[in-house]
Amino acid sequence: MAKEKKLNPAYQNPYYKKMHSVGRWMTVVAVAIFVGVPLITCLHFGIMPKFSDVMLASGGLCAIFIPVSIAESIAETPLMGSSYYLTCITGNVLNLKLPATLNALKITNPKQGTEAADAVTGVAVAVASLVTMTMIFIGVLLLAPLKPMLGSAAVQTAAQYVLPALFGCLVLTMFVPDVGGGVRIYGRLKAAIVPFIAALVLFFIIPKYYEVVEGFVMIIFIPIIYVTTKKMYHKGMIKVVLPEDDEAADAEVK
Repeated sequence: MAKEKKLNPAYQNPYYKKMHSVGRWMTVVAVAIFVGVPLITCLHFGIMPKFSDVMLASGGLCAIFIPVSIAESIAETPLMGSSYYLTCITGNVLNLKLPATLNALKITNPKQGTEAADAVTGVAVAVASLVTMTMIFIGVLLLAPLKPMLGSAAVQTAAQYVLPALFGCLVLTMFVPDVGGGVRIYGRLKAAIVPFIAALVLFFIIPKYYEVVEGFVMIIFIPIIYVTTKKMYHKGMIKVVLPEDDEAADAEVK
């Protein structure tokens, strides 16, 4: 590990060292608050549950969310960069932070893997978090006055389309070849065909237990997508155009 730190320039970069240091402390403080508040409350009122009861109640959730969290960390960290610390602490990754990050990267178009791209994702996540907290604060203040309107049939019907609309916007970005930083990828959806068919077949085979194994399925499919994508890339089914390629083409034309 010490040798890797010496060879990898990212470990020597002051920006990344500072971001990871702050991120680790933020994570420690957040975990202490998340665990400390219910722990102190249970100790104060003498209602500490048994460990067996906690495991019985959370066993099903852990079976789903632990594999899902591992899979999401592997898939999202390269995109989110050092802002993933704040992303995990504030939550709403897929329906808010990830779309905000993708949109910010497309607008600013920084080179991937640079400090500029990392800073853009950090600003996007921070602003999205502040907007979320502001909206929650306003919603708490207006909850009682707006209760009649929020309970109306029209609002209840519209609320059912909020989440599909958010995921719809996220899915639409997959059909655009521009992934930010001047990089364009053509045919990348072809790599999802095999995992999609496999997941669909598995869903019809065990529909009642699919939610339980969903997280493990995601972890298994990550290497499958990697292998299929690599093979398709070598066969020319998936094409990646880098900014350097465009510059070289322009130079040849001139």
